[in-house]
Amino acid sequence: EAAEIDEENLHRDSVRRRMKKSKQRLSKELSDCVVYCKSVHFISFRHSQSHFKFYEVTSFTESKARKHLREAGAEFVCHNSRQLTRIYPTGFRTDSSNFNPQEMWNAGCQIVALNFQTAGEGMDLNDGLFSQNGQCGYVLKPSFMRDNEKRFDPDMPQKRDDYQPVVLTIQVISGQQLPKVNIKKDSIVDPLVRVEIHGVPMDQAKQETRYIENNGFNPVWYDTLHFTIHAPELAIVRFVVEDYDKTSKNDFVGQYTLPLSCMQQGYRHIHLLSRDGTSISPSSLFVHVRIKDLE
Repeated sequence: EAAEIDEENLHRDSVRRRMKKSKQRLSKELSDCVVYCKSVHFISFRHSQSHFKFYEVTSFTESKARKHLREAGAEFVCHNSRQLTRIYPTGFRTDSSNFNPQEMWNAGCQIVALNFQTAGEGMDLNDGLFSQNGQCGYVLKPSFMRDNEKRFDPDMPQKRDDYQPVVLTIQVISGQQLPKVNIKKDSIVDPLVRVEIHGVPMDQAKQETRYIENNGFNPVWYDTLHFTIHAPELAIVRFVVEDYDKTSKNDFVGQYTLPLSCMQQGYRHIHLLSRDGTSISPSSLFVHVRIKDLE
């Protein structure tokens, strides 16, 4: 019995020593960061209004967040003007695919978690949004999403007090030195340009130019595309160049994504990026941009 007690004491001392060592290895600076946010369980928007603190954060799966958007979009935006919300991919995404983060930004969700290892539209939008301030990882929401008395509803942006839609006109003039998508030496792209608007549901749109046959060096389109945008503060513009294929899906050539608020008017060169967001210089598009208030 005495031996068992000694063994138990030795085990307890061993555990205590390991815990002591682990405490010594812990960074105080890292530990201090833990107090900034407290994870809490979400009950209802009404409950959060009277009980939650500003430093508390609630996590939702993408499907749960969409449900809140459908059933109470304005309340969701109001909630996010007071508390932090984190959205993460559903567990069914076993292939590490991404959902569209734009619909979560439309509700003012502050932390939208994506699978960064998976390139595509979701990451293009994420990189585009955060490119506007040196990719520091923080972008201030529009004022109407920070004031919980303005009651912004992503499904009805026209009911905003300061509602002012704009007309975006993009003339796609030409392309320069577009890369081949096929390693065969005799392969030449048949490029077309698609311009996509990502924003509130009323603003979701896409238009394409015609394709130019067998010319990736200096294709010329002179095609003009028009978009009406009802919530320009939330809109993101994505330029996509594809290799047209009559018999199968078009092949990706390059893209560039940026917030509408960052677009400069006049004649502009758009330097294209690859699927994973790296530069494919000197490939570019030459366009003319015009933005005016809708009368």
